[in-house]
Amino acid sequence: MYKLIIEDDEGKTTPVPIIRDEITIGRKEGNTIRLTERNVSRRHARIIRQNSALYVEDLQSYNGVKVNNERIQGKVPLGDGDVIVIGDYRLSIKQDKAEAKPPVAAAPGPQPGAASNAPTVANPALQASAAPTVQAANVPPPAAQPTKAPDKPARLIVVSSNFARQEFPLEKAAMVIGRTDDNDIVLNHRSISRHHAKIVREGDHFHVVDLQSANGVRVNGEDYNKVELRKGDQIDLGHVRLIFVPPGQDIDIRDKIVDLDGGRSPAMTIGLVVLLLAVLGGGAYWFLNKGPSVDPESEAAKALIDVESDIQAKRWTDAVDKTSKILTNPAVSSKIRESASAKKKLAEQESKSKGIYDRFASSAGSGNYDKALDAYAEIPGDSVYRQIAREQYDQIFPLFVENHLKAAEEARGQGRCAEFQNHVQAILTIEPKQTKALAVKERSCKEGSGSGSSDAVVAEAGSKPERTKEPRHRSKDPGEKPEKPEKPEKPEKPEKAPTVEPTGDVDTRLSEAQTEYVNGNYQKAIEMAKSVQKGSMVRAWRIIGSAACNIKDLKLVNDAYRRLDTPGRQYLVYVCQRNGIQNAGSQFKLAEP
Repeated sequence: MYKLIIEDDEGKTTPVPIIRDEITIGRKEGNTIRLTERNVSRRHARIIRQNSALYVEDLQSYNGVKVNNERIQGKVPLGDGDVIVIGDYRLSIKQDKAEAKPPVAAAPGPQPGAASNAPTVANPALQASAAPTVQAANVPPPAAQPTKAPDKPARLIVVSSNFARQEFPLEKAAMVIGRTDDNDIVLNHRSISRHHAKIVREGDHFHVVDLQSANGVRVNGEDYNKVELRKGDQIDLGHVRLIFVPPGQDIDIRDKIVDLDGGRSPAMTIGLVVLLLAVLGGGAYWFLNKGPSVDPESEAAKALIDVESDIQAKRWTDAVDKTSKILTNPAVSSKIRESASAKKKLAEQESKSKGIYDRFASSAGSGNYDKALDAYAEIPGDSVYRQIAREQYDQIFPLFVENHLKAAEEARGQGRCAEFQNHVQAILTIEPKQTKALAVKERSCKEGSGSGSSDAVVAEAGSKPERTKEPRHRSKDPGEKPEKPEKPEKPEKPEKAPTVEPTGDVDTRLSEAQTEYVNGNYQKAIEMAKSVQKGSMVRAWRIIGSAACNIKDLKLVNDAYRRLDTPGRQYLVYVCQRNGIQNAGSQFKLAEP
């Protein structure tokens, strides 16, 4: 049986046995496990048990769910030792049977902690009902322990002076190393994170995995997020060094003991200071601040790990500041400097891209689609913000097209042919094959004709002299006069759209609904889109849902969400969030004040 070890940002832990087939996690009352920090969504995630398998699923939470430092999409499997991050909380998966293998004396430790911490995080009813299950799980496993005794398991041996020669057998498929007592391997040292790393066995292979630790994981002097271990590999976790020994093998560590803490006692330090002050005078100040007790290369390497975390979290200013400090240190190697320089350049570029993206998002949110698309074009193609903006771009481009086509038709009807062409060209400059714009471009326009003019001629460059001459010839030829009564019908030419779009009546109606939406006539847009929803359901419900978000009609918003495809749902969530409506799973609700 599995259980969760829930740890908050102060290091307090609460064990919760997984005895239900579904456990919901979130900030709102009614969840199986309630986590009260603000960076937890009201209904954030759920853990599902299917037969003997365990899964975690992100319920479209705002800040997401991470499993072993990777953000998940949808539902992913879980195993013993996996770590789930939800907001400021870390939820470790533990298997009771595996934990029962050590001596029985270790069993009472977690139980008092569970009882005292349960009210702060876990559902009290679940905690109370789970107690018998935990106790029962502690009974049978000891009989299984002797089966592993004949084989010498793989193990870690500490070779740093702070925990020298301590050995830790790797008897489980996954073992977590950290500073606190709820870890499989406890290294209570200030340089070790609460949950620092994990050793994972995959068949006959062993890997070490960094669990977002502050000081990182180094194997044989190189930084890794995950790497396979071989005999004799030196693993540095902060200021603690361990040697990996494969199953059934031994290794001589007598000449491998090192002091990663500096090793000076206070008395030695004071004596050295006095000696240096007497002999070197002012030079002692330099030694105390920059002497051999500080390894610039090691400090720079650790700083680069922090920089990488800042980049992943899009903290560009912090990344620039930290890399600048590395680059100003002359004692740092060229390799570290090259890496720091590259990361600084990336952070500076992304910081600028963020400014452009903010301008893009602000313009899009206020309905100024021309400025939004101009800003989008400025975002570098390799920037992370380009991909973020792309989703919004796909949503606002149709609105941009509708705005310009409407303005083009108004200009054409009033004989402002240059303005008519400019509006059409604004669309074709961005999307040369935009079918609606190409169809409108071919329509007639007579300069200065006005909406009631009887003349209509295609407004093409270089053809204006012929257009001015045609009316004169027509006025001289009485044979053409019978055609004049038909001329006033020319301004209605937008109805030619069906030659490009076969569903002319439906699309025309939806275009009108879209125009009403853009102009803020949300109720009218809803009525018009509803009248033709059967002809183009997704597009119609996209307009209906977006308009409903603006008038805060939650029932209609939820109806639209059920009828939309995935891109349509994503756009609906985006529009509703701008209007103070939050999405929890498949339900929309007004945001909490």
